[in-house]
Formats: sequence, C-alpha cells, structure tokens
Amino acid sequence: MLKTGTGLAPFRYEPTDAPNSAYQVTIVPFQRNESALPNSVLLVVEDRTQAEQLQHLEIEAANLRLVKNMADRLAHEIGNALVPLSTHQQLLADKFREPEFRASLDIALADGVKRVSRLINQMRFLARDTVLSKEAFPLGPLIDEAYEEAQKHQPAKVAKFTQEASNQPIILEGDRAALKHALAEVILNALQANPADAEVEIRTETESNGNGHNWVHVEIRDNGVGFAPEAAKKALEPFFTTRNVGLGLGLTVAHKIIETHHGKVAISSPHNGTHGSVRISLPLETA
Repeated sequence: MLKTGTGLAPFRYEPTDAPNSAYQVTIVPFQRNESALPNSVLLVVEDRTQAEQLQHLEIEAANLRLVKNMADRLAHEIGNALVPLSTHQQLLADKFREPEFRASLDIALADGVKRVSRLINQMRFLARDTVLSKEAFPLGPLIDEAYEEAQKHQPAKVAKFTQEASNQPIILEGDRAALKHALAEVILNALQANPADAEVEIRTETESNGNGHNWVHVEIRDNGVGFAPEAAKKALEPFFTTRNVGLGLGLTVAHKIIETHHGKVAISSPHNGTHGSVRISLPLETA
C-alpha cells in the first residue's frame, strides 16, 4: 500500500501455525495533501477467534433445536397415521370377514398412505436446492390438478372453487411436479381455513416491468379469518401452524419450491372487509 497507494478491503487472516485462530485485518492509509502516495498506514488486527467460535456454537445449537423440533413433529405425524392402522391390525384376524370392518380398513389404509406420502414429498422438496427438471406447460391445467390433489387431503365436504384465468394461456417453465405440489400445499391451506364451508378463489395475471422481465401472479384467496399480521410474518417459517393438526410445513415447502424457481411468495392479512390471500409470483420466460 505504501509503494502503490492502492487500498485494500478489510480481510480475514488465519495463521498457518494456528488454524483455529481468525483475525480481521484492516489497513488504513494516511496521506499528506502534497504527496501522491501514503507515507504511513494504520494497521488494525482484531482477534475474531472467540466471536467466530461463539457464532459456530450458536449455529450448531440452532440446528440441534431444529432437528429436535423436526423429530418431535415427524414422530407425532407418523404416529397419528399409524394409530388407525395399528388398531385395524389388532382386529384383523377376528373381524376381517365383516364388510364394515373391511370398508373401515380400506379407509384407514388410504388415509395412512396419503398422509405419509405427503410427508415424504415435503421432506423431498425441502431437501432440494435446484430445479431437477425443466419443461414448458400451461398454468391453468396445473392449477386444476393442484386443487384436485389438495382435496385428497381435505376431509371436509367438497368446496366451492373458482379460477379466474388470464385471457391468454400462460406458459410456465420449470419442474411441473414441484410447482404442482407447491400450489397444492397453498390451496390445501386455503381449504382448511374454513373446512365446514370452504371457498377458494384463484386469480392469475401477468405483468411486465418494462425491462424484458415478465411475471405471472397467482393469488389464492379463501373465506377463512385469514392470518393475523404477526402470524402472516411467521407463516412461511418451518413448523409454524395455527391449527392442532399437521406439521406446519405446507407453506414452508411451497415457499422453498417457489424460491427455487426464482419466484416469490407473499401473504396478506384481511383488510377492509377482504379476506387474506397468498400471492405466488413466478418469472415467465421471454420469447
């Protein structure tokens, strides 16, 4: 720096003879008005070893808490799926010939498979950081399929479903199965907002920001009470739920999938008599 006058950004230094030590180094030049080059520098070396060790410990502790929370929730959810199966297994030898028992067993098996399959898919999509496959497909049929998938996990009676689509077909590019799962999770959340008399309304619109970047916005509304402002801020966090059932991972998984596709998820609370909504924004490929 004294020879060239070129400044240096602060940098991290690890001594070769002390690999567990870390220092933050800052060099500030001092220059007289009549001199083209600095005639002295201030060298500041800050020992960051203890601070970084504490940071690592905090991260490890947070990860352990997350693993513990996940283990507790997974055990609870899998246990709930196994209870009816275990009950029917105990009665299988004595009651298998009874038509009512076989019908009940069929329902228990189907319900158990659905719950565990959804759980497996949630874990699979949470573990992905990239788009595994990319194909072009229309958005409208994907939304219809996602609604049908969500209904499989909704025990209440059939809901009222409306979709207001754009005048022109909207073509997305990405992992179709992943995006279908993301939409299904958000729609399921909407169905569960008012199970007794559910209504789900989905609106899609496109937007161009004038810089060659086009977006499609998918807004999913329900007729429930919606998220309170504080709950809306936490709704995308893992294991956050306002209900007594489920893992609280549905919106987290949807958010992860949308972010992997370089999109965004926004949750709005009820305002001025309107219901809350979840808004999914995805980039569109330009021609």
